[in-house]
Parts: sequence; C-alpha cells; structure tokens
Amino acid sequence: MKKLLFSCLLMLSMIMNAQIDLGTGSTSVGVAPISTYYGYSYVQQIFTKQEINANAAGNITGLKFYLSPNAVLTNSSDWTVFLGHTSKTNFTSESDWIPAAGLTEVYTGAISQNNGVVEVTFAVPFPYNNTQNLVVAAQENSSGYDSNGFSEAFYVYNLSAAGSSLYYRNDDDPFDTANPEDGNLSSNKSVITIMGLAPSSIPACPVVAYPANNAQFVPLSPNITWNAPTGAQSYKVSIGTTPGGTNVVNQESVATTSFTPSTPLAANTTYYLKVTAVGAGGESAGCSEITFKSAPPPPANDECTGAVELTVSANIQCSNPTSGYTLGATDSGVATGTCSGNPDDDVWYKFTATASTHFISLSNIVSIGSTDTTDTYFQVLSGACGNMSNVFCSDPATALVNDLTPGDTYYIRVYSYGGAGRAQSFNICVGTLPPPPANDACSGALAATTFPYSYTQTDAGGATNNDGFIEVCTDGTMNDGTWFTFTGDGDTYNISVSMPAGSSFDPEVGVYSGSCDNLTCEDSMDDNGSGGTETVSIPTVAGTVYYVNVGNYSGFTDEMEWPFTINISKGALSTAETAKAKDAVKAYPNPFTDVLNISKIELVKAVSISDVSGRLVKTIDNPSSTLHLGDLKQGLYFVTLQMKDGSKQTIKAIKK
Repeated sequence: MKKLLFSCLLMLSMIMNAQIDLGTGSTSVGVAPISTYYGYSYVQQIFTKQEINANAAGNITGLKFYLSPNAVLTNSSDWTVFLGHTSKTNFTSESDWIPAAGLTEVYTGAISQNNGVVEVTFAVPFPYNNTQNLVVAAQENSSGYDSNGFSEAFYVYNLSAAGSSLYYRNDDDPFDTANPEDGNLSSNKSVITIMGLAPSSIPACPVVAYPANNAQFVPLSPNITWNAPTGAQSYKVSIGTTPGGTNVVNQESVATTSFTPSTPLAANTTYYLKVTAVGAGGESAGCSEITFKSAPPPPANDECTGAVELTVSANIQCSNPTSGYTLGATDSGVATGTCSGNPDDDVWYKFTATASTHFISLSNIVSIGSTDTTDTYFQVLSGACGNMSNVFCSDPATALVNDLTPGDTYYIRVYSYGGAGRAQSFNICVGTLPPPPANDACSGALAATTFPYSYTQTDAGGATNNDGFIEVCTDGTMNDGTWFTFTGDGDTYNISVSMPAGSSFDPEVGVYSGSCDNLTCEDSMDDNGSGGTETVSIPTVAGTVYYVNVGNYSGFTDEMEWPFTINISKGALSTAETAKAKDAVKAYPNPFTDVLNISKIELVKAVSISDVSGRLVKTIDNPSSTLHLGDLKQGLYFVTLQMKDGSKQTIKAIKK
C-alpha cells in the first residue's frame, strides 16, 4: 500500500513539475509576448510541434515569460492570454492573423514579475493535442508604456524563421480582434516555459542559426551555431560535399551548441550540413540538412591591372549587371584624393564611355564580412593604372557621372566604406540615359485636359536639370524634373505621384502658377522616402494655368529621375487621405542652420538622424519640438521619426 501511494505521489509530482523550456539563454529583447514600449499591443506566436517536442498530448497549465529583474511593468500589466492549435508553421503576411474564433482564452487579469519571471497560471488547463502547432497570443490592455531604457523588455530568441510571430502595437488604440488591423511580422519568439507538458526523452532536432540555409560567402573556418533543444546532452555534426555526405566531418560529437571544423573548408565550394541532438532517450531523428557555399578566393580584380571590363548597358535598367565582391581584397595603394572611406578592400572595373554622362549603379549589396554593413563606396578615375586622376566620388550606391569623353576608358574602384571586417558582395552596372523626354522643360509640359488624368513617365531618367534647381514652397529647392500643366476651374485638384514596386526613386512634387519664366510656388510635397507616394491638393482659381514639376528631392546635387506615374483628379480627398495628410509631421525651417523644429511632436517617440550614406549620426529619445543640431556638418540628412503608433516617417533636411 505504501509503495502504491509513493508511486502515485511520484507520478503526481512529475505531472505538476513537467515543463518545456524554449529559447533558454537568450537575453535579446523584442515584441513578444507583449510590447512594453507601447500603450497597447497584441502578439500572436507560433511554436511548432517539432520545437515543443512533447512526449505526448497533455494539458498546458500555465506559461512563464522572462525579462530582466530590473524591468518595470507598471503600465504593461493588464493581460489577456489565448492558446490555440494551427497547421501553420509561420505567418505569411501582415494580415495573416489566426482568427479569434480559433483561440481559447486561458487567462485575463493583472500580471507581475518576480525576479525576472512573469508566470501566468490557467484556471482551466488547455488541452494540447501534440499533433498540431501551438499558438500563443497575448493582448496588453492598459494604456501607457514602460520605457525600460527606451526598449522592449521581454526576452526573445530567433531561429531565423520568418513570420514566427505577428504583432500589433499602438500608443492610442487597443487591438480589435473582431476587426483586426495589419500588424508586423517578426522572426523573434518569446523565451518561454510551457508548464504541464513533459518533454520527449528524445530531443528535438536542433535548428542551425549560422550559417543560414543557402548562405553564400561563408568563411572557410565558420563558427557553426544552433539552438539547444530541451533534453539535449550533446550533438553530432556532419558535413559533406554532396547531399547526405559526411566526407568532411562524420558525425563528430560536440558538447556545446557551436562547432568550427578543425581543417579549413575549400574555397568556393557547396557544402551540406546536418546537426542532430543526443539525449537520455536517444538521438533526434528526421533532422534536415542545410546547404551553404564557402567564400571564394580573393577577387581576381584586386588590383587596377586586373580590372574587369564592363559592357555599357544601352539603357538604365541594367538587365545584365556584373557581380563582384570585396571579401579578401587588399589595398591597392592608390590615393583616394578627395574621396572618402577606407579602400583596404578595393576592387577594380573599367568601361569605355559611349556618352558624356553615364549612370553607375551598385545593386543587390549584401554584407559578407565579419562586421554587418552594406556601406559601399565607389570612385571613378581616368588615365591608366599607375597614372590616374580622380573624376568622381560616390558614397550613395548609384550616381550620375558627367563630363565624360566618349571613347575614353574610365576605371571604377569599389570598396567598403569602413575598415577591417567590412566586406560586401554586389552587382555593378554602367547604364546609358535615354534622350531627354518631351516634357523635360516647363515649356514642353504635358497638358492634362481630361480628368482623372494618368500618365506613366517611363523615360524620366533622361530628364535634365535645365537651368538649375527650382524653388519649392518649403523655402528650399529641388531638381528640375519633368513637367505637366492644367488649367484650374475653381475645384480642388489632387496630384498623386507613385512609383513601380521596388523603386528607390524619391521624388518631390512642386505645383506652380504663372508662366514658365515667372513661376509662383502654390504648394510642394516631399513627405515620404524612397518609393513612397507623394500627394498634394491644390484649390484652383478658374482660368489660372498651373504647372507641376516631378523631380528628385535633392536641392543641391543633380540626381536622376526614375519612372513614375502621375494621377490628377478633381474633388475633395477621401476621409482616409485627408486624415493621412492631416497627421503628416513637418520639419522646418528646411534648410536649417542650427535648429530644426518638428511639428506635432506629441506624436513622436524618438528621432534618429542619418547622413546620405545611411550612417546613423544622432539619436534623440523623447524629443522636444526643437532639435538642436548645431554639431552636425553641412549637408543632407534623413530625419527618421519613430511615431508612437508604431509607424515611421522620414524627412529629408538640409543643414546650411
């Protein structure tokens, strides 16, 4: 009888203490299970059956989430928690919410943290079927947010599974599960303990964190890493040059979650990697392998004398670019002259000019060095190797190079902007501009006579800056791009400029009255960044002629225009469009000297300022409406506003 009682008590103890821990050890923070840095949030996460790796179906009795013991949750403590089953392994879009009807509410009420742990215990356990994946959803319902060093508070981990979670966060409006708004995808998930389930004695398959599947330019002595599944006591690593092969590493036993081959890998070779876990009950089965390609040898065009010949494209689309990389390249010893950056990994290209102006583009830039950066730089030179003159410097990845001599050979030197550890792969192309479009000048403006009017400017790249930069209503200037005209009739005219998918064109729209030789700015718009739609509404006077210029936003360098579509309609904007325009935050004066003012600062949580190369130069948390920027050098800056509703706005500002 005593033995039976002891056995029953032991089994009860095992059930009560059963738990599965996922993501243990990570102290990265993120938006899961809720956002502490915003007033309201709703987050859904998917934990796969394989990752949970329970020994059987069972009742989930509660969850634990983890954060710093010093974190504050004063304004983030009103939670509703839901669980559910799904066949999805990840969320596929920003609207791919699992319907509320498919979830079970398991907890509602206040939470608190105890020494870095938030434990949520269910009044009624949730029956997990161990055949599907588990959905964990949490809604935070109290207004206000907790700063915690201007960051999220809860620990998350990342297994590079895109769409592992889907989140909504907003300072003003709680999430409506009956009418869900679009959220944001994340590859992060909560560091979590699932209570009530016992892990299988055979551990789950590890998920390789580095290198990623299909990765390129992997170092010859890579530090291979993976997660630690529950119950794993050791691991076996296999590497081969064929699928399933083990000719490089054959099930080598590893005690930790990282491994570096004892012999460097061969360069420019495809490898296949599998990692399995070993636990008390045996070795994980059915683990998939990943494939990666090792780094190539140093580039053949490391020196000027080995410059790769580029074929000049007949257009600006550059349908057949040349691929290249700086990894393994060395400093060629050629002075940069007036150019910037560290050319310690420069590589060389050359082309024969076919026109006086060419478009040079670096695209598909990928960081492949030990330091994560895509900041590349290129220099154009004339002459011959050993006796060269600087022609052009470019920190931006694309640029127009003018004053070339057709028939002459020019060299392009590409390097990562920073020093040791920085390297990139890229595509390079030299393109040819189309002839100037018919509406290149104000005098050739295309007339819009029937509304709604729509026109797609496919040859915008040929537009010239004519007599220079033109004034806009924000006390600045812009490129003289392409022109359109219409005659007012007393109605409001709405002008919208949009770009094709994937475009990086950043236009400004200026609307003028008067005549081409005496224009008066009525309004201008440049609220969005690259690829963003610009919209401006103009109340018109009957009989007055108006001119619309669509040009690159830059007011101090001649930049190229790209294809766009302009639409002109009449009548009042829709409610949504009006609200969007109303909520736009402005920066003024622009250009500025030492102080930049931000309107509607109550909508802004933080400000970051980057230069034209994308380098972050300043961050301001909890900003006031007056930004003191006297320490910045003269030039163009991107002022990114992190809004309290979770969105971002980028404003271009020029410091005089």
